[in-house]
Amino acid sequence: MTKTNRILFFFVLPILASVLYPPKTLLDSAGVLVVAVILFAGLGYLLLQGRSLALTFSIFIQGINAIARLMMLFPNSFSNDGATNWLYLITCLAGLVLSVWLLFRLDKADVRITMTR
Repeated sequence: MTKTNRILFFFVLPILASVLYPPKTLLDSAGVLVVAVILFAGLGYLLLQGRSLALTFSIFIQGINAIARLMMLFPNSFSNDGATNWLYLITCLAGLVLSVWLLFRLDKADVRITMTR
């Protein structure tokens, strides 16, 4: 796995999968966003160091993120009067797909081999 792929899988995509929400939501919770980015950066650093517990925690976080997004998808995307919040629907589905893909991708053998080198 190249250095670019390591940075992508350990830093960029986990952060993106967890904080991919509509811009208004992100602006309203800027403090939480900063804390999340710092925590994911620390987790990515531990992954680069080869800590297997960090990999397990990263997979766990992506699974919880997928479950939470699935639970929030319909109540927040569709209102009782029939209106659809398209921006939320698209960002939630994108975050859900990215989280599930990362969940399965981080559990592959090449990622574990990369961590031990």
